[in-house]
Amino acid sequence: MRFLYFILALIISLPAQAQYKEFDQWYEVDLDEEIPPLYKLRNEYEKENSQYRWNYDFRWNMSSLFNAEFKKHITNFGTIEKHIGDADEDELLQTIKRMPKPLYQYIGPLLHTQRGLSGKILDFPGIKETKHQFPQQIASRFRDIPGIEFASPEMYVYLNPLLWGEDMASIEKPKEAPKPKVKQPRLRINPEFIHKIKMKVRAVDYTGAATASSKDLDLRHFNPDKNTPLSKADVRAFARTLNNLNQFRYNNANELKMIMVEVLMNYWDIRNGVPQDILLHRQMVNPCQSFVRKIRWANLQHEFQNIIGEQGFGIKDWAYTCDKVIKAHRVHNASADMIQAVKLQRKDFYYPEMLPFFITERETVQTRITLDSFKRMYDTTQADIEAIKPYNNKLRYQFLDIGKQIAGTPVIWP
Repeated sequence: MRFLYFILALIISLPAQAQYKEFDQWYEVDLDEEIPPLYKLRNEYEKENSQYRWNYDFRWNMSSLFNAEFKKHITNFGTIEKHIGDADEDELLQTIKRMPKPLYQYIGPLLHTQRGLSGKILDFPGIKETKHQFPQQIASRFRDIPGIEFASPEMYVYLNPLLWGEDMASIEKPKEAPKPKVKQPRLRINPEFIHKIKMKVRAVDYTGAATASSKDLDLRHFNPDKNTPLSKADVRAFARTLNNLNQFRYNNANELKMIMVEVLMNYWDIRNGVPQDILLHRQMVNPCQSFVRKIRWANLQHEFQNIIGEQGFGIKDWAYTCDKVIKAHRVHNASADMIQAVKLQRKDFYYPEMLPFFITERETVQTRITLDSFKRMYDTTQADIEAIKPYNNKLRYQFLDIGKQIAGTPVIWP
């Protein structure tokens, strides 16, 4: 559930472009930030996220009397069928409401085996009736297996005929959640909307955020910032660092350090006011700056500098160059459909079309962030696109070798 999922809706009255500006500050990655003492931060994190409270620090400080409040709770929990509410129950409940009721038979029995779920989920109509019940409709390939009814509830989802290309009788649609007073379209995407897209946006109409520069594209930029245009020399030097980058990240100790330190980084950011929903999207918009930030937190900057220094890069300017190369590469290799989708998002066509499908306020925020980050992932200039063109094929193969993530930092290649 960590990765992108496009939510159903938006319900805000102001223009989308103006609203998205409120997220600008959260996408910034400060590569000069003062890193807090990690041992203190780790202790604070573990204390806040511990699932158990010992009520004493050392055994010689243990009270001679049993904690009466603790006794009351464990006795109550151990003698009656009572569950503790989970923090994600509301989101789980919304997901269940969207599902057709005939599919409840495949997930309901499993939900009843999960510890910690409250009656909000387990007593929901349709889920409540599935307790200890084997699915009534299963794929034909499983019907003749002796003892199939004794399979674990974890396997029920695989018995669904739909997973095996078989028809399932009368799949009912769940009742729709209350919607604002907006005219409900019959189809989520109808021919009229498609025609409107083609009239407003041509597939060849995307040229980036700026025109190509007339400056020498083979000039090497040292100490560039976020706004310095790419040159062919910059891209060529960056491409030469990718092989060494693989050697660095294939060091299991390095990768483990960065993955572990990400937990503390996220904890630190949330504590300082960064919305939790934007953490992953920020890494997707600026993956290399996020990667370098992890390197600094993991105290691996000297080792990494030895790798990229061969091509005249410092840590910060490598991060800026890398992110600009990735975004230009995304746009240059994007399909006509993807180009059209980006252009539509820039014109805010998705915004009103998704209005009828919102459900909760949380989903509204998640959708706004998802749409905004999608647009930012393809934010480049024509000058940068021209700079990467001679090295496009080489970059493509190098990126494929790196994979979809770098030490836990998600990178979406074309």
